[in-house]
Amino acid sequence: MIENVKTEYAMTLVGEINAPVAINNRLIFNVLRGNFEGPGITGEMQQPAGDWIQVMPNGHWRLDVRFTILLDDGNHAYVNYSGVVHMNESFQARIGAGETITGDEIYFRSAPYIETNSEKYAWLNEYVFIGKLRTFGGGKVIYDIFKVL
Repeated sequence: MIENVKTEYAMTLVGEINAPVAINNRLIFNVLRGNFEGPGITGEMQQPAGDWIQVMPNGHWRLDVRFTILLDDGNHAYVNYSGVVHMNESFQARIGAGETITGDEIYFRSAPYIETNSEKYAWLNEYVFIGKLRTFGGGKVIYDIFKVL
């Protein structure tokens, strides 16, 4: 256990994705568009953007997401993150049917790494971030992202 670890809400990511391409144990999602918004930060996802998911033998997903953001000050930020999703057949069926799954129903966590040249957003370079799913389904994914203090 890590004692005295605190987090602070940093931003919310809203992304729109298309149906994945399945190749062997990979699901490749094209992220069509997205935005970041939080206290004092806004930005829009730029193309190309994608998620190269590895489906593990137990059915869980390992995330590999990469994209850039055009920040409101005109500078860019590079974002990449890994993560784990405790996926099962029931969740897959629900997603396939267009249902939305909440972050309270499924373990869906990420560890975003963010870097930028922006002076306004230099703090992005200085923190470890964690993401928790809010909702996933219907071609949309919403994460809340927290900086680890």
